[in-house]
Amino acid sequence: MNDKKRLWFDPNLLWLITGCGLLLFMGGKWNILVATWVGSIFFVRYFRTQRGVGGILLALPFILVASHVFFLGLAVQVTLTFQIIIAVSYTLYVMIPCGVDRLLYRRLASPLLSTLVYPAALIVVQFLLSYIEALGTVLNWTGALFSMKPLIQLVSLTGVWGPSFLVGWFASVFNTLWEERFDLNKVKAPVVLFSALFVGIMLWGSIRMVFFAPDPGTVKVGSVVVGLPEDNLFYMYLDLPEAEQREQKEQYRQWTREVQEELFATSEQLIPSGIKILAWASGNAVVFAEDEPQLVQRMQAFAREHQIYFFPSLLVLGDYAGPDRNRVLAIRPDGEIEYTHFKGRNPNAGFYQGNAIEVIDTPYGRIASPICFEMEFHRYIRQVGEQQVDILIVPGDEPSKDNAILHTEISMFRCLENGCSMLRTTLEGLTMGMDYQGRVLSQMNYYLTLDNRTLITEMPVKGVRTLYSRWGDWFAYGCVILLIVLTAWGVRNKVKRLATPDKNLSTD
Repeated sequence: MNDKKRLWFDPNLLWLITGCGLLLFMGGKWNILVATWVGSIFFVRYFRTQRGVGGILLALPFILVASHVFFLGLAVQVTLTFQIIIAVSYTLYVMIPCGVDRLLYRRLASPLLSTLVYPAALIVVQFLLSYIEALGTVLNWTGALFSMKPLIQLVSLTGVWGPSFLVGWFASVFNTLWEERFDLNKVKAPVVLFSALFVGIMLWGSIRMVFFAPDPGTVKVGSVVVGLPEDNLFYMYLDLPEAEQREQKEQYRQWTREVQEELFATSEQLIPSGIKILAWASGNAVVFAEDEPQLVQRMQAFAREHQIYFFPSLLVLGDYAGPDRNRVLAIRPDGEIEYTHFKGRNPNAGFYQGNAIEVIDTPYGRIASPICFEMEFHRYIRQVGEQQVDILIVPGDEPSKDNAILHTEISMFRCLENGCSMLRTTLEGLTMGMDYQGRVLSQMNYYLTLDNRTLITEMPVKGVRTLYSRWGDWFAYGCVILLIVLTAWGVRNKVKRLATPDKNLSTD
């Protein structure tokens, strides 16, 4: 039987297929927590069993297809180019760390050091992919660990890189143990060190949540979301040809006014509850450019009449030339606009539209209001940690039911990183309030709540300074340095082994 035939019937192909199957559940719309911890075990196993390039190349179509299926329903309202970018990037995210591990792990002559190759490479790839404007930290397995509250406290120190490193390290340690037929005596050091560190992190996270919870003092924040006649109704208008836009403009204009009236009427009902801050979802208050001045004046009057801080988000249709069609206003109780924040990261407008995050000082802490997809970009949002923001009021809008939970949970990691609480008011998605330690304070799923889509959240008025907000991506840079050192060590050992036989031959 030739090599090519043996490849197709290689029993190790089972590990690749198992890994691809589990990949579908490692975060995303079908998130299963256990799958995230065990899935990469099988990818590492498959790559370590391959001795030729053919086996590596064979993995490419399998992982690419699994990556595409993973993002079905998640990457919508975006171009085909973006869908290709995200599927290919996710494939590289899986394959490159496994390939680096395969090349180095046997050359380090140390069970402990060999287990660090895969997690270090994993974080380096994640970190490099985060520099692509279209991605941010979307490709990161930390997002799948949202329910492990003690563990994700680590994000306040390391950013999202720390928990992902642990996932990768677990896969590497398990594979090293597997290769030694689970003989603990042969791999005692990595097993003991990983176990001790994991238990220590969980213990520290639990202590942080119990004994260092937010100080007393909250403010009532109201969220108002109004349903649309059809999902993505107004974005569909923007996608119409110009001739059809002109033909259907008056119908859409009527819909915008109906939604506006319901937003104001529903918001009025929340005032007696004692809210001091009011937030609307992104893409909910829609207005044609010629009607915008009157709507903004009405919003200012509403804030002044009810003496609230008002954060309405606007989507402008029609003839408009500006930084972005999406913006959020910060209106003070006196009716004056403190700032207008234009969406800085927009999948529908070339992603990069600006780099500023404005802040307003209130009796209830310092507040900022980045919009929806901006929350995927950790370096961008780190501004709120540097400016010691206490509360994020984030208007959101998800493009599909499959996105209802995913982006809200991922965005909440910015709170842990920067020590601020957050309320994300989301159209066609999950509205959620969370404190800076990951406690869910309130939530409402647009698709499960059919009427009265309002929420009142008691938000802590004081945030904290975190190590991450001060030092940024120190852990990711540390992984870059670690991988360079491990690579140099592995190359040194290989050169040394190659030189040794020559030396013995010359002495004989």
